Amino acid sequence: MPNTRWWAFEDRRTNFGDVKPDTTDLGKLLLMEFGLVYANDWFVLPYTLPVGRVAEVKGIAISNVFNERFWIEPLREAPAQDWGKWSLFTLSATSVERRPPPARLVLLPTVPKMQESAPVEEVMLIRDEMANMVWAIEGRIPLPSGASRPGAETAHEYRQHLQRLVGPPPAPPEPTAPIRYQVMNTVPEQWIPFIPVHVEGSVRETQLQRAALPRILEGAPPPPEKVTPRTTLLRQNLPKAYFIHEEEVPRSGAVVSQSYQRTRWVGGKVFTWFGVRKGIGRGEGSSGLRFDGLIDTKK
Repeated sequence: MPNTRWWAFEDRRTNFGDVKPDTTDLGKLLLMEFGLVYANDWFVLPYTLPVGRVAEVKGIAISNVFNERFWIEPLREAPAQDWGKWSLFTLSATSVERRPPPARLVLLPTVPKMQESAPVEEVMLIRDEMANMVWAIEGRIPLPSGASRPGAETAHEYRQHLQRLVGPPPAPPEPTAPIRYQVMNTVPEQWIPFIPVHVEGSVRETQLQRAALPRILEGAPPPPEKVTPRTTLLRQNLPKAYFIHEEEVPRSGAVVSQSYQRTRWVGGKVFTWFGVRKGIGRGEGSSGLRFDGLIDTKK
């Protein structure tokens, strides 16, 4: 925040005039607005803490020029569903808890630089306005060997393998009509659908629930099996329901990937972990899914 004292200079490493956020970068715009407009409403007291700890603020003792001493505790509000209530640098609490959450701050260890491997798993979340649903496309699928392959190739080979186990499809009969009715077509098996459903206890809010398409194999006995995801990112909570917030998939889409990451900590000790990263997608897409279609039999 800017220094509010007269004849005091700010740190040269912070230059709000040099910040050039995009029109869609709401986080950076809100940070600038918070720091420039509400700077006079805050007093900053530096206090050094060790990393990887949880610190709890009990209160602060303030003495004024009238020799009065006050004990001020942090403001803690009970959790509510009102979106207008918010807090900064505090731990969140579930809505079922009635007591206010403790005034605790988690100081997580972070590193400025790290080495990252190629994505082992990658899932692209896109919105399909024509089908009125969200698709989770498995871009890379891990193999038992530890390596990974493109999701399109793996899904195609697996489907061909299942079709060979069933046997060659029977020859279709000669058409007697110029058109035929098709209930629905198919999409690649690496496309996992998410459909909008109502939030429990609300008639207005919606969320996205993982769904499944049937695997239609020629000559396979009914009923058809459901296509299940093959990445750990999408296999969470199987065979039960799995939900994600609708705002997590904007119109631009999202890309979620998992990869190995490596860095050195203080003292030269090496740490390696398996991390998850979320980025911005490439926009909307179309799966080509259609229902109630008429197919020309003479083509």
